[in-house]
Amino acid sequence: MIWKAYAGRCIYHDSSHDIHLQVHQNMLYRWLTLGSDAIQTLINRRHPERPGLSYIQFLTLAARITPAPSCLLGLGGAGVAHALSPYLGTHILDAIDNNHHIINICSRYFLNQHINNLNIIHQDAFSYVQNTTASRYQHLMIDLFTATSFPENCNHVEFFGHCRRLLLPEGVLAVNLANRHEQWRIFTHIRTHFEHCTVSIPVKGTQNIIIFAYKSTSVQPLLSMLEKQGLKQLTWDAHWGYVLTAG
Repeated sequence: MIWKAYAGRCIYHDSSHDIHLQVHQNMLYRWLTLGSDAIQTLINRRHPERPGLSYIQFLTLAARITPAPSCLLGLGGAGVAHALSPYLGTHILDAIDNNHHIINICSRYFLNQHINNLNIIHQDAFSYVQNTTASRYQHLMIDLFTATSFPENCNHVEFFGHCRRLLLPEGVLAVNLANRHEQWRIFTHIRTHFEHCTVSIPVKGTQNIIIFAYKSTSVQPLLSMLEKQGLKQLTWDAHWGYVLTAG
């Protein structure tokens, strides 16, 4: 990923708000940072549907295999939305973000206006899951990390309880944890509501780990679906439970 951001120049910066927004680009890629060196979004300028960051292919995996009504908490620069859009067909992706500056940057620099099945909702993620009453999504993806951390107002048991409620029967929650060593607390919140119906996928070459949680009484259908995609090395970890890696 580092080579993709080689020889880039800053084309936009704004420090007048709560976060320090910067947009960089080189001949092939454009990326977003939020006050640190960590790249929040990276897209191919000519082919934005090709994931620039490796974790995205795993975060969107279940939604790409079985396209259905989906929700994304954390729009960022629309990297996840771009990657998922070609697979959704007529299904809508609701993307929730509480920062209208990021929403504007996404539209101006990250081509979100070309994603026909994207519906952007300007709202806090916890407020959205708390106040949306009906179960409506087959896939709920969470990609909420800021420059430094997972938002504290979403880092609790109640938040993930509402996430489970929004899923249809046999729906899938997919959560990107940007640092597996520091985010154990988030995983315990997920497991509280999904018990043993979770699968963890470490993203090779990164600190990211993707957590899948399945709204059912058994995780086996989810395991079978993932194993058919080349994730075949299944192990049991005392902390993370079922762990799948690429075969």
